[in-house]
Amino acid sequence: MRPSPADPSVGCRRRTPASDARPPPRLARKNSIAMRSHDIITAVPLSFDSAGGLDLDGSRRILEYVAASGVQGALVLGTTGEFPALSIEERNAVARLSVEILAGVRVIVHVGAASRFEVSQLIRGARDAGATEIAVLTPYYLPATPDEVYDFFREVASEAAGLDVYVYMFEARTGIPVDADLLVRLAELPGVVGVKVSGESLDLISSFRERLPESFRIYTGADGDFARAGSAGADGVISGVASAFAVPFVAMRDALLAEDASRISTLQTDIDEVVEAVDGSPARMRAVHRLAGRPVGGRRMPIPEPDAEVLARLERAVPRFH
Repeated sequence: MRPSPADPSVGCRRRTPASDARPPPRLARKNSIAMRSHDIITAVPLSFDSAGGLDLDGSRRILEYVAASGVQGALVLGTTGEFPALSIEERNAVARLSVEILAGVRVIVHVGAASRFEVSQLIRGARDAGATEIAVLTPYYLPATPDEVYDFFREVASEAAGLDVYVYMFEARTGIPVDADLLVRLAELPGVVGVKVSGESLDLISSFRERLPESFRIYTGADGDFARAGSAGADGVISGVASAFAVPFVAMRDALLAEDASRISTLQTDIDEVVEAVDGSPARMRAVHRLAGRPVGGRRMPIPEPDAEVLARLERAVPRFH
């Protein structure tokens, strides 16, 4: 299996040799609430103009697609949303826009930043925007011990009182690991209700589930593992690919809830196809929206734009999966 981070990490998807056949997805056990929800939370890319300025009109069009796509919610201002390159004012503006457009689904606003000073301002911005759920990346760039990470989230939980808080762990990008012992401690903090696990295997998620309450929500960031995630104890997926190709993910959720093994197997092939085509790239996600006739701008961070071959592949996929 290859975990493919989805809020998603640009270019962080681990490759699996083509000869490695993956087993068909197993159905989740019936007796576990956490394994039955199969939520699709879309990690949303943003639109930027040719000068790199934030394009709220283009971003609105992407959010409108997500709102109508049949998913259960959206994570905004995560890795897919290029959050490290946005100012606090821009992030607060996107939070307000997202809560407005996504009124019919859950909205998780990512408020992680390099300092508690910034996180504090972003929590206030998310709250003022009307958000009820936030995600917070672990400290990053400088090293932090497990006790320091715990103290960070203890302060965050106190300041975010009344909001649902998700720990956002992404060691490949932050350099900060979160093991089961630490996550159990974090789960005991008031308001900390779940975790987004990016860049990690289902085995790790399974080990987390064994130690955590059933009510604690676990989301994988690996788009392609959506169907398998329930069997590992996850509540669903936070998927950047679903921001461009929602159709197979929504169909897969229906099949999982119906426990239709044949349909699940067929849809896994479709999901594998779009995950491979998008390859975790927000630039490719935006390209899909343009190919679908939705005026959307470009990037702010130095993310490679899709070449002609990739564009042709995405164009072939749009009528089937967008």
